[in-house]
Amino acid sequence: MKRRQKNLDKHLSQPLFRHPDLVVAPCKFGHGVFATEHIPADTTLEECYHLRIHKEDCSGIMDDYVYNVADDDDSQESSECYSLPLGCGSIFNHSDEHNTEYWHDTERDLIVFHTIKDVSAGEQLCINYGKEWWESRECTPEKDK
Repeated sequence: MKRRQKNLDKHLSQPLFRHPDLVVAPCKFGHGVFATEHIPADTTLEECYHLRIHKEDCSGIMDDYVYNVADDDDSQESSECYSLPLGCGSIFNHSDEHNTEYWHDTERDLIVFHTIKDVSAGEQLCINYGKEWWESRECTPEKDK
C-alpha cells in the first residue's frame, strides 16, 4: 500500500503541461491543433495521459485514434496494447511534412508531444502517422498542399 501511495504522490506533485499557445479549431479534417503564436522547434506542447486498449478492442473509428507506443518492457502484454491519448493527443492530424512528434515518458507513463521545427502562429501542428498506418487502411494520405 505504501508503494502505491508513493507512486500516487509522485504523479500528483507533477501537474501535466499544456503549452498556452495551443488551440483546437475546425479544419478540413474535422478538428486540428493549431498554434496561436510562434512556437520554436524542440518545444514541449502537451503531456497526455493515455488509456491502454487491447488490440482486439481497437476496431472501427477507435482504430484511427490509437497510437502504438512502445514500453521499456517488451512483454507480450505491452505489444498487444495500443494507447489512446487524452487531451489534444487524439486530435493531431497527419502531414508528410509534420512539425510535431511524440514520445512515451515511461517514468510518468505519459505521451509527450513536442515540435521538431518552428511553427508559425495560425499553423496546424501535425504528426506523421507512418507508412504502416496508411497501409493497414489501404489508403494514402491526402496531400496537405
